Amino acid sequence: MGTGSHGQSIATTMSQIVADEMGVNFEDVHFFQGDTDATPYGPITGGSKTAGVAGGAAHEAGAAMRERVLAVAGQLLEIDPGDLEMAGSIARIKGDPEGKSVTLAQIAAAGINPGALPSDAELGMEVSKRYKAPQYMFSNACHAVTVEVDQDTGMVKILRYVISEDCGVMINPNVVEGQTAGGVVQGIGGVFYEHFRYDDAGNPTTTTFMDYLLPTVSEVPILEYGHVVTPGLTPGGHKGLGEGGAIASPAALVNAVRDALAPLGVSINSQPLSPDRILELIEQAQPPASSADR
Repeated sequence: MGTGSHGQSIATTMSQIVADEMGVNFEDVHFFQGDTDATPYGPITGGSKTAGVAGGAAHEAGAAMRERVLAVAGQLLEIDPGDLEMAGSIARIKGDPEGKSVTLAQIAAAGINPGALPSDAELGMEVSKRYKAPQYMFSNACHAVTVEVDQDTGMVKILRYVISEDCGVMINPNVVEGQTAGGVVQGIGGVFYEHFRYDDAGNPTTTTFMDYLLPTVSEVPILEYGHVVTPGLTPGGHKGLGEGGAIASPAALVNAVRDALAPLGVSINSQPLSPDRILELIEQAQPPASSADR
């Protein structure tokens, strides 16, 4: 494929799609990408379009190859391809698991061997598909978070974090939750820890990880997921996923702290909400006037 991975498990998910579409074992799918000598040209990986666009191509290529495989299997078994099914990398008669069959390896070998098929049979076991996804593929996510703020130290503790995610039909739930969790951790880092500081001359003063803090596993709560599946308009019903954790988490976290400090009259309009910054905001705050004072 003309895709480019940067940690979103493309090799796993695209191989799953092809394996499911063809009816072959996952181990029989070997994935190559980003090599212009061997794979088609592809645009950048961005905008959470891989599942929809590359996934659409994988579905269509898998379906085309399955049709080609069954055509060759039908010639080998002298059976109408429409009466065959592919499962576990074996082509067999539908509804007759003990009947005549032929393996994927045998089919592949015959498909490129002029002497193995009738003289008028089409040779070759290659297919190539491109897919243009709908212009808009909207995915959705909702984050709800409860935090506790220590007024004496400025420390924030995340008590509970719940996510409702809709990225269409999930190819691999572990990948979906892993990507979402990664986005949430990015949000936690951006809100509470990560911040570049500069001196009056514009020189960076956060030059090591002693100065530029990152969240660790100790700062990340157990995330609770509630998946909602609304199929997209793509062949597999897949939609975008990449931003489902990263976009919503900063707003949810900042608003949770804002809500916790609202009784103190704290107004928040910047990040990061480090302990020293929270203490500063508390000291500068003007408690909201009570109804008796109005």
